[in-house]
Amino acid sequence: MATGLAIPIRVSPSGGFQTSSGDEHDLDIIMIALGSGENENAFQQDVTLGLSMIFDIADVEGRAVILSKLRRIFDKFERLKRFVLKEDTIQWRSGNDGETILYFKYVSLESDEEKEFSRKLLSSQAR
Repeated sequence: MATGLAIPIRVSPSGGFQTSSGDEHDLDIIMIALGSGENENAFQQDVTLGLSMIFDIADVEGRAVILSKLRRIFDKFERLKRFVLKEDTIQWRSGNDGETILYFKYVSLESDEEKEFSRKLLSSQAR
């Protein structure tokens, strides 16, 4: 079972870094990949969803870009034999106060279990 540093980084009771494994570690990896990796280095290409996850979620073209990047991220995960995206489960759901929720299912290849992912996002048009 894969193990890595817990996100956010924190101290364990023994004084070292806290680690995570299993489902918690899988979620940490996906959340990092779906975050923002934008920087000013022209040679380091960004593969994360970036700031469009915050500012473009209400825009049809912005959502298309987000879904394209999501597919590329999970293509990489699949090549690394970590996760497989269940394409037919991707949904945009509405929440309270202008929240938009990105929802999908994926299969963890290590445990061979189907898992759900959802992330709340606020549109720049929300008040």
